[in-house]
Amino acid sequence: MATTIVGIFDDFTQAQKAARELTKAGVKQSDVSIARSEGKGYTSYGGAKSKNYDAGESIGGSISDFFAGIFGADDDPAVRDERELYAESVRRGSAAVMVKVEDNMVERAADVLNDNGAIDVERRAAQYRAAGYKGYDPQVPPYNAEQTKTERQTFANQEEVSLPVIEEQLNVGKRVVQRGGVRIHTSITEHPVEEQVTLREEKVTVNRRPADREFTDADRAALNEGDFTVTTRGEEAVVGKQARVVEEVVVGKNVTEREETVRDTVKRTDVEVEEITADAKKSQKARNS
Repeated sequence: MATTIVGIFDDFTQAQKAARELTKAGVKQSDVSIARSEGKGYTSYGGAKSKNYDAGESIGGSISDFFAGIFGADDDPAVRDERELYAESVRRGSAAVMVKVEDNMVERAADVLNDNGAIDVERRAAQYRAAGYKGYDPQVPPYNAEQTKTERQTFANQEEVSLPVIEEQLNVGKRVVQRGGVRIHTSITEHPVEEQVTLREEKVTVNRRPADREFTDADRAALNEGDFTVTTRGEEAVVGKQARVVEEVVVGKNVTEREETVRDTVKRTDVEVEEITADAKKSQKARNS
């Protein structure tokens, strides 16, 4: 059973080289063809018959019809999207290499296309969509040479992948943390005390005693009627308090220093570059014809 393999190339020279390499690999020259847009439609080189541009048909329509002849006109969304993606690539200036091979030559033909620079169609589709592509429109005219050159430069920049190498560094600092301490609480307590004090007390005493003496002027002066008062005095204890500092509690801190080794793990990005062999490069799409 024959299978048609399609490879898309941004450079027409690469597409021509791939076609030559396919014939060297044993593919009949009549089974290899190249299609590309040339402003008025598309041109097919090689084994495939060229479709003449019809002035009554849009250029985009002629490109779309060409790929419908390769992939089939199935209206299944997946088939339609793939068919339109190839048509969009040609509309934007890429060249399509079509090769019809038997099943035993499918892998060999795909390797030749890949080795000669065929693009990753899925990746290119993602780039188209990122730039605003919604689907193939046959009414949109093909790119001119300047538009094609600008887009190729954009895609070339997007092919560069920057892989940052990240490495953690261990930064050791210091912070103050509470290790412990002393809580000081003061309170006032009362306890009984006693002191001995001598108090002086006065009392009035009245004594009568017999007398026999002459009456003197002093006695005459005292011989007056009236009252007189004799007062007495006494002492009582008066309690007073006076605060005195009898002891001091001194609270301080002793500062010491010690060396400590900090151990941890840090992460680093390691980038390994592995060469991909020819057996791993099977990215081209194949369709049964």
